[in-house]
Amino acid sequence: MTFRELCAQHELRHATNLKPSGLRTYRSYVRLQLLPAFGSSPIDTITRRDVVCWFQRYGLTSPGGANRALGILSQMLTSAQRWDMLPPDWSNPAVGIRLNRRRAVGTFLSKPQMARLGSVLTRRSNIGCPAAGVLEALLLTGCRVGEILSLRWEDVRPELLRLRDSKTGARDVPLGTAARRFFTSYRRRRTAARRRQKVFQFGEAVPYERVRTVWLSVRKEAQLPATLRIHDLRHSFASHAIMAGESLFTVSRLLGHKRIQTTARYAHLADDTLRASAERIGMLILDQVKPPTRRREEPTTRAKTHGGAS
Repeated sequence: MTFRELCAQHELRHATNLKPSGLRTYRSYVRLQLLPAFGSSPIDTITRRDVVCWFQRYGLTSPGGANRALGILSQMLTSAQRWDMLPPDWSNPAVGIRLNRRRAVGTFLSKPQMARLGSVLTRRSNIGCPAAGVLEALLLTGCRVGEILSLRWEDVRPELLRLRDSKTGARDVPLGTAARRFFTSYRRRRTAARRRQKVFQFGEAVPYERVRTVWLSVRKEAQLPATLRIHDLRHSFASHAIMAGESLFTVSRLLGHKRIQTTARYAHLADDTLRASAERIGMLILDQVKPPTRRREEPTTRAKTHGGAS
């Protein structure tokens, strides 16, 4: 069996488990990367050298993409062995290859930047701008854009948001006081809101494109960096939670990550937080290692002693 034939078999059996967006991504990697590299090769002739050479070439231009494509290749070959298309003692050449290090992408808002952004969003949301409401909800919950855009009123509960579908499957998002007040206030301004109606209505406009257009305007008005992305609101939620003392495990659950390593990439820390930590640690160590000092006699004591001798 050639690798091209394996791809067709694998998609038939594997695609049923993928969401539409995941299937598009999967097909893109197969079509643009894996088939050009291995399409005509019989699967039992693909060597580790073949995989490493391809992976290194691809990694020069897209380290993260190479990691993702390698995972798909490894899964395909493992499935082929499980489906008795390869000998039982065959060794998967894609297993054990060291992945490219992923550079942390994104930034987070400082407290003054958060204050300016919050002021702009509240003002626009109060005058009926649904895109501003979306951005405010992202900032207060740490959700992804798609999760907020698909949210319906029946899924806004008193203490949580019930996400029927997210990147990692259905999950509940606990709501803090600020987030609860936001959704209560937003609903009060929309008295005709129905249970099955989406929370944020955009009429004929494409929701994401409308949100992005408003984001560009809000970003400028709040005097934020031109490189700041909508997704960085999620980064900010995670980073400020960690700086407030929340554990990576807790923040990982709030963000809906399956792996805590994913959350660690969001854990940017502000310089003043790092300096404060360094100061505390330094003083703690100094207290432990500095030699004890002898207690000096009080001057009055010495004076009394000399006076008594005379």
